[in-house]
Amino acid sequence: MQINDGTGTGAAAKVAGSGRVAVDADDGVLAAAKAGGLYVLTNHSDHPTLTATATGGLIALLVNSENSRKSFVIDSITVASSLVALSVSVEINYEIGNPGNIEGSSPVDIPPTNTAYSSSSGEGYVWDEASNGITNVTDGTGILRTILAAGGPTELVPSGRIIVAPGGSIGISHDAPGTTPEISFAIRFYEVDAATGY
Repeated sequence: MQINDGTGTGAAAKVAGSGRVAVDADDGVLAAAKAGGLYVLTNHSDHPTLTATATGGLIALLVNSENSRKSFVIDSITVASSLVALSVSVEINYEIGNPGNIEGSSPVDIPPTNTAYSSSSGEGYVWDEASNGITNVTDGTGILRTILAAGGPTELVPSGRIIVAPGGSIGISHDAPGTTPEISFAIRFYEVDAATGY
């Protein structure tokens, strides 16, 4: 059986043998990965882990250009620490000058998970272990704060809960731990049309 959508475009839905409308569950992150549009900002190869300073700071920043036609859907943010009870936060919409204390002199490449495609157009910044985090970036709005366990990664953001619109940003900070733990992180995201949301 076929169900037409009534628009005259030929769009239709299939009905499964059980009498239910068949759906394609391969959307969102899986579809983005297949199309080469699932990306990961993570520790730079020069610093597979970051030796955090005792005073804390911003360790990762993802920026969506004001001129972009895409929004970033955050699929997952994970952070791991060698220190029990490290306090970390996820913040959005920073005031961004010219980011300093970063790997390289420009944003790092943000590779796709599908190796047949090229890097994201987003700007990714990773702290270079100098001073106390990425500089010239202020006043982010905290949307999540948690205490990490030591060892394996903690998923801070589950899929699809945060959208970074054009001109927006998202970052990961850690608070003063009083010591210098090793930290690793990953921000995984895909892009959707900013106007339609898909």
